[in-house]
Amino acid sequence: MAGLPVTLLRASLSWVARRLGRHTVDFVDEEPDTPAPCTVYVVGENGHQWFAAFGCPCGCGETIKLSLVPGDRPGWRIRRHWDGTASLTPSVWRQVGCQSHFWLRKGRTDWC
Repeated sequence: MAGLPVTLLRASLSWVARRLGRHTVDFVDEEPDTPAPCTVYVVGENGHQWFAAFGCPCGCGETIKLSLVPGDRPGWRIRRHWDGTASLTPSVWRQVGCQSHFWLRKGRTDWC
């Protein structure tokens, strides 16, 4: 019962972050057919993170998938902050389609 207020606080902060247009993290077993706006889905199971999937922030409608498997090239790391927002390293640079290049830092899209 003591963890309930903390859980409610984090859920509330995550909701506020999404309302402000910041990307938040959602851990799932399977990638959704259509990603929700401003949500980075971390797909995996049993504590293993396989990839991150989210809608391109440029608005082109494409889903970006990034490997989170250690040792993969190219590969990314994701961090979920205390308020539920996401950071990805290194930057994301699409080589096809819209060719967007950006950082995702504390839920914000910083364009390169």
